[in-house]
Amino acid sequence: MAESSPSPSVRRLQVTAGVTAVLALIQLVLGLLIATGIAGQLRAVHGGIGYLTTLSAVVAAVFAWQVAKLTGAKGVFFHALSLPVLMIVQIGLAEVHLEIVHIILGVLIVAGVVGLVPMAAKQAATVQAQA
Repeated sequence: MAESSPSPSVRRLQVTAGVTAVLALIQLVLGLLIATGIAGQLRAVHGGIGYLTTLSAVVAAVFAWQVAKLTGAKGVFFHALSLPVLMIVQIGLAEVHLEIVHIILGVLIVAGVVGLVPMAAKQAATVQAQA
């Protein structure tokens, strides 16, 4: 492995954080279409992508844990770990039809997921500096 390339765990964290962010942004767009009444028939798609987003967030949390063992910094791990927990709460809110709370938490989750991407990039820079 060359010194200029990040470790496999860091690279996996960056990729899964990016995938999770893209899925969360798709969720946001679908949610806005559903909330405004433009495309209410997309609820099943919104839900299915929500499950994929949750799975991707779990995988990102696993890679964040591996990176935390490399760097000793646990902040990114706890941030990444909080996201699937919040997403499971989000699924519960959807199941009990608490739409307003679901929407508010959804926007906060999108902000958290999008924030994970630069945090993963910072971890990559930290690991490269240690190499």
